[in-house]
Amino acid sequence: MIWLLWLDLAKILAAGVVLGLVVGKLVVLRPSYLERIRPRHWLPVARRMRRRESIRLISIALAFTAAALVVAIVAGNILHGAGVELYSREEYPFTALQEQYPLLLLVIVNVLPIFEEWIFRGILLEEVARRTRSKWIGVMVSALIFAAFHLSNPGTYPAFAIPLLGAGLLLGICYLVSGLAGAIITHNAYNSILVVLWAIGV
Repeated sequence: MIWLLWLDLAKILAAGVVLGLVVGKLVVLRPSYLERIRPRHWLPVARRMRRRESIRLISIALAFTAAALVVAIVAGNILHGAGVELYSREEYPFTALQEQYPLLLLVIVNVLPIFEEWIFRGILLEEVARRTRSKWIGVMVSALIFAAFHLSNPGTYPAFAIPLLGAGLLLGICYLVSGLAGAIITHNAYNSILVVLWAIGV
């Protein structure tokens, strides 16, 4: 039905506009947030990293990836066993991509996390933590917003947010432990593995 298409577009637009306005205002107030995503900020840091530091960063990221996958898979199986659907496979936009353009999907799920982590952890988590003087409140609030934002994806049902809430909490903790780079690596690995598992029907 055409009205369902318009409803999906309205959900995406509304979520994007609200998030864009909030993040835009915060970036204007604190330009340092924008600097974090610019290559001139992170490239020198990456070049100065020693091998031991790189191994530590990747190890932490992979540990959090494994934890996030366990949480997502267990939560998904529990909900599925209870008869609760997370999303409509026919309406979910990544379904068509996975079936027709799997390599493009893999690229997308590795590019988006760079900006998602910058926004949800690098900006929102930091801002909430600054205002509440609690990093843990920052982790929780940013995870809630992260999960809720993904409900704007077409074909998703409310329960879709539950596994994402767990993943968001772990990504927030990973951010506190290993910084923005660790959270991005974790998110990329998490997405890539889920896409592979999804493709082989697990």
